[in-house]
Amino acid sequence: MNDSFSEIDDIFHSKSLAIYGVSRKGGLGNILLQGFIDQEFPKMFIVNPRITESNVKIMGIPVFSDLKSIGEPVDLVICSTHPKFVRDIIVECGENGVKAVIIFSAGFGEKGEEGKNAEKELVKIARKYKMRLIGPNCMGLYCPSSKLSFFPALPTESGSLGLVSQSGSIANLMGFLAMLKGIYFSKAISFGNGIDLSFNDFLEYLGDDPTTKIIACYMEGVNDGRRFIDLVKKIEKPIIVWKAGATPAGSKAAHSHTGSICGNNKLWNNVFDQYGVIRVYNLEEMISMIQAFINPIPVRNCRVAILSGPGGPAVSSADACEMNNLKLAELTNETKLKLQELVPEFGSSISNPIDLSLQVQFDPMLEKNAYEIVGMDPNVDMMLIWLSMLNPRYKDLIKLQEKVYKPIALVSGIDVNVSRDSFGDNMKRFIQIRAKKVPKIIQNMNQKGISIHPNEHLAAKALYNIYQFYNKSKFDNI
Repeated sequence: MNDSFSEIDDIFHSKSLAIYGVSRKGGLGNILLQGFIDQEFPKMFIVNPRITESNVKIMGIPVFSDLKSIGEPVDLVICSTHPKFVRDIIVECGENGVKAVIIFSAGFGEKGEEGKNAEKELVKIARKYKMRLIGPNCMGLYCPSSKLSFFPALPTESGSLGLVSQSGSIANLMGFLAMLKGIYFSKAISFGNGIDLSFNDFLEYLGDDPTTKIIACYMEGVNDGRRFIDLVKKIEKPIIVWKAGATPAGSKAAHSHTGSICGNNKLWNNVFDQYGVIRVYNLEEMISMIQAFINPIPVRNCRVAILSGPGGPAVSSADACEMNNLKLAELTNETKLKLQELVPEFGSSISNPIDLSLQVQFDPMLEKNAYEIVGMDPNVDMMLIWLSMLNPRYKDLIKLQEKVYKPIALVSGIDVNVSRDSFGDNMKRFIQIRAKKVPKIIQNMNQKGISIHPNEHLAAKALYNIYQFYNKSKFDNI
């Protein structure tokens, strides 16, 4: 571990914090404060120079007119004020021994040259007091184990996913969307303009963090491309990157968002391909790839077997596999004979893709037995299973995985988080799992190397990324 790791880790384990920008009228500062209240952070203070009377509380938290009045050390400060007040707040924090400041306030480098000069001055002040800055134009830090947060109602449960994002809104959305899929965070960072601690610093930190097993990133640009390459070469954890600014229009938007220079998209693709970084292009794809890498199963080949109840999706899944450089497995004669005895003669197929027909909706054992027969085939390295909807047969898949230990990607045509109440009474008998139970079910499946996707193209991409990840040179020892 290096000094930078210890410095950032100390911020993540702050024992006390103060928030500027909370008022009696409410506002963004109050929203940020509610996030810490939800996590039950142990020691919080509000600083508001306009409130000078004593013993005032807002949302149950004591208010002081300045940091010094608190009368005890404050490790971390959250700054959510108009940008014109930020400089003086940074000076006050430095004079009172604050270790780090998260600058939620926007209106700096992303607004032009004047804003960039203001950022340089903030960094100069921070250096003088040996204090670190996160932001500006960011949400800050989320860490369930140390009760840090950047928004209300985020989960209090810890997980293995580390997130580093230039965008605050993406970080927020990831927190809530991941929760619906049973995915929980070790740490999450929204760093905005990154005038001090920035993308590479947090990427390196998550690479060394023992509680983080997988790293997801929303990136618009980096200020040190060589260091980024050195880091992705060194880090052996799965790294999933949503690199925005892939087009001239996107690059222009990113520059006005966080002031980032995005760089050449083809060059980025070459770097990602060479060093095993998994690139995604939207939130849905990000969640799918994260699921696949919660507990990925190493493979040396990419021969996939497709099983589907509906016939059309079986064909589409074959297209998706070929588009993603997967090979359709040639089933052994023994497997074909067993399937022939099991699968209905009409409306089905025992070739790969294997069409089990609509009969699977009425014969649960057909589905269960087919999974086991195909999963045990030595010519099958991975499985793609297309379902109309998630059903109780997921328990059979979990049991099967203990025998076959192969990557399995499951497609649910109907969104797994959709409530049964959205359908009429005649359909409710088909949707047998209540939405509130789904996150825990998905969490259990992900831990067994089974991921769930909204369509066959994301399922196929997930399987190929697992194969590609374990066939880079740094994983030759598996």
